[in-house]
Formats: sequence, C-alpha cells, structure tokens
Amino acid sequence: MGERIHGRVVTPAGVIAHGYLETAGDRIAAVGPAGTGAPRRPPTGWLVPGFVDLHCHGGGGHSFVDGDPAAARAAAAYHRGHGTTTLLASLVTAPVAALAAATRALGPLVDAGVLAGLHYEGPYLARARRGAHDPAHLRDPAEAELRSLLALVPGAVRMVTLAPELPGAAAAIELLAGAGVVPAIGHTAASYAQTRAAVAAGARVATHLFNGMPPVHHRQPGPVAALLTAPEVVCELIADGVHLDDGALALAVAAAGPDRTALVTDAIAAAG
Repeated sequence: MGERIHGRVVTPAGVIAHGYLETAGDRIAAVGPAGTGAPRRPPTGWLVPGFVDLHCHGGGGHSFVDGDPAAARAAAAYHRGHGTTTLLASLVTAPVAALAAATRALGPLVDAGVLAGLHYEGPYLARARRGAHDPAHLRDPAEAELRSLLALVPGAVRMVTLAPELPGAAAAIELLAGAGVVPAIGHTAASYAQTRAAVAAGARVATHLFNGMPPVHHRQPGPVAALLTAPEVVCELIADGVHLDDGALALAVAAAGPDRTALVTDAIAAAG
C-alpha cells in the first residue's frame, strides 16, 4: 500500500505551494497540487528530489576510504537517511595497491546500486595544495597506472580529481574522458591558462572550488576564475559556513548559475 504526503513540493517546473506526493510500494506514483481534500492548515514541510552528492568520504562513523564494503553500506545508509539518494564514494591519496584493493572491494556496491560510483580524489595532486592528503603518496599521473585501476571493475570509477599542471596530466585527462570517467580539477596550483587547457582536454568538474586552490588575483586569476567562467564545468561548493564565506558562495553561484553549481558535503566518517 502506498501513502500520500502533503507539503511544499519542489518540481522541475517550480514549487507547488501546497502539494502532495503519492507512493506505490517503493516508487513515486504521483505528484501534484493538494486539491480540495487537503488539510486546511498550511504545510510545514518540504518534499524535494533526492540529493546527489558528488564528493563524500563517509559518514555516521563509517568510511569509504578503507574499502570495507560493510562500512561503505553503513555510510551510504547514513546519508540516505538525510535525503541523499545518489552518492559517489570518494577515496583519497594512497598507494596504488590500496586504491586497487578499495576499488575491487567497493566496485560490487556500484553494480548493486548502493553507490553511484567511485571518485579518486588523488593521488595526482599538487603538493603545495594537498590539504589533508598524505604527501608520501602524491605522484604525477601515469597512463598505465590509470588504465590498470579503471580496468579492475569496469564502470565503477566515475570521477578522478587531479592537478592539471602536473607532468602527464593532460594525457591523463584525455584518457579519462575517453573512458567515460569525469576528469575533475582540484588541489591545484595551476595557472588560468593551464586550467583552461585542462578544460579543453575534457575536465568537467571543479573539486570543492576555492578550497585547495590559490585565491583569485587580478593579475593571476588562477584556477578559480578559469573554472567559474568555463561553461562546460560543474563547480562543487562546500556550503557548510566554514569552508566558504557566504560572499564567496554568492560570487560562485552568480558566476556559475544553478545549472553549474553542485553543493557537496566532502563528508568524512565523523559526519553525524
């Protein structure tokens, strides 16, 4: 048996101020205005599509990083309980053997629909902008290494973040794009020109824009300006009130627009 839930309903066409959502089993059967049979008091809740998180390392005390399938299921369930129905599991800079092991272990969860895919955040990152990534395992992109990782569980790896100024980065971006994997730019000290060249080669996502990047300078606009003004690029933003000031968020959304803005959690196991 299904049920009917009333509230403010967000649809592609706009917000239905007083609407309903009706389910049938585990599917949405209907969405529309509440009509005459609706409760008279104004709805207090919102009904929105499931959230999509492109960048998440874990949550609820569980991590994707260790490549433990049980922990990955628990982390995904934690975020699903907060409305995230589509989730990339982000791994971090690590030795190739560790990335390979995590890919083999979590790949079946992609096939099962628990995860939408895997995201390698590193190891091809700039040392000067590495953030919390272990410098001992940072390295330049290597095509043979990438090919071997992507071949472990075909279709499991969906996005790879790298710094486009590194030797071999341009070839790696072309390889990834050709394989149907989204190349993302992040943890980078690249110039404006280097970043735009990476976009031309196939990069399509800015990994947590502003964070892990040099600030914009009027004579050295750098990666932030290059990514914000590239119409092909989706810009991740961590809108937690800590990683970015509200003014930076306003600037990014004004420049990129809602269609190129992706709010991400970048959550770790400690979230929740």
